[in-house]
Amino acid sequence: MLNKLLSIVHPWLIKTLGRDRLEYVASNTINELTQRLDPFIWTYDCKVKVIAIRQETADTKTFVLLPNQHFTAAIAGQHIELSSIGPDHSANRCYTLSEITAETVSITVKLNPEGEVSPWLHHQAEVGMIFNSSLARGKFVHRDQDKVLFICAGSGITPAFSMINDLLAQSNNAKKSSDSKIGLFYRTQTPENTIFSKRLTELESENRNVKVELSYSRLPVDIVTPSFIDQLMSAYPDIKQQHVYLCGPELFRNDVIQYLESVDFDLDNLDVEQFTLPVISSPQESGEISTLEGDVSVTLKSQNINFVIPASDCDKTLLEAAEEQGIVMEHGCRSGMCGSCKTNLVSGEVSGNKIGRSIYPCTAFPASNEIILE
Repeated sequence: MLNKLLSIVHPWLIKTLGRDRLEYVASNTINELTQRLDPFIWTYDCKVKVIAIRQETADTKTFVLLPNQHFTAAIAGQHIELSSIGPDHSANRCYTLSEITAETVSITVKLNPEGEVSPWLHHQAEVGMIFNSSLARGKFVHRDQDKVLFICAGSGITPAFSMINDLLAQSNNAKKSSDSKIGLFYRTQTPENTIFSKRLTELESENRNVKVELSYSRLPVDIVTPSFIDQLMSAYPDIKQQHVYLCGPELFRNDVIQYLESVDFDLDNLDVEQFTLPVISSPQESGEISTLEGDVSVTLKSQNINFVIPASDCDKTLLEAAEEQGIVMEHGCRSGMCGSCKTNLVSGEVSGNKIGRSIYPCTAFPASNEIILE
């Protein structure tokens, strides 16, 4: 009975009071009794509550989440980290926000039968469940470019879908037609496996500035189709005039980047999101370079900080080297996936996780005696 009542009360509180006022009320009334009565509201932690579950494809579900008062506004393209989830409530996982409203956020999860958490979410998660959550974070977000092209595969559609909807909402709120051009190239296995298939069709048909190109990898053998790179080239011949947001499996990303390099695409106009751990070795492990002669001077322009990495420590990442000297650099997963630490290389060289001028200090190593980062 109480759970059913709270399922009605929680959305009403968030919508009626707003998170700021609710945080003020809850913080002034928190005690042992109220924490037992409602641990979702009377808590010092950021939590999210499952309020709806939607089947997108045979192996993909969207979980609509209601964050409590400790959550702050999210930006389309960002992700959250859910903790204490999985069969033994000990796993942590990052999920991109596929949809964002004033009161809710959504994550869209593809089932990995051999995984630990996605089978649990698909088969055990229910409406009313509460998870611990981080605040939204990540830098894979739109930055007001006029012409954008989202290139994605599989569940990599989630940040693209969120950003496209946000761009259209901004245009509608301004009550004027937008001159911006939004392109989407989405590679998936079959039409039946296409996440958000119906809504992608609607986005294109209802918005003259949106173009959606779908590409399939597992059509019947009697259907002859071009390679996805050829299809991409044909659909978007003006790709060099667009800012590209790329998200998908590693092999897919590598093929797209190789194509972009082959047409002299300016990689400063490329943003990449990674859903799988990049394979990164230290310079010594990969044999890429030997130990640098002399120390490495590193400048962080945005923080007006300079520090020195001893030559003997060039097998440490830039993030590790900075932390050893008490310097705080923004970061998240520490594995090159989340993009929280992403910055641009102004001058110098690094090895490891980099794309064009963009580098990820958590998985990038010094490769020159002077490095300047934005």
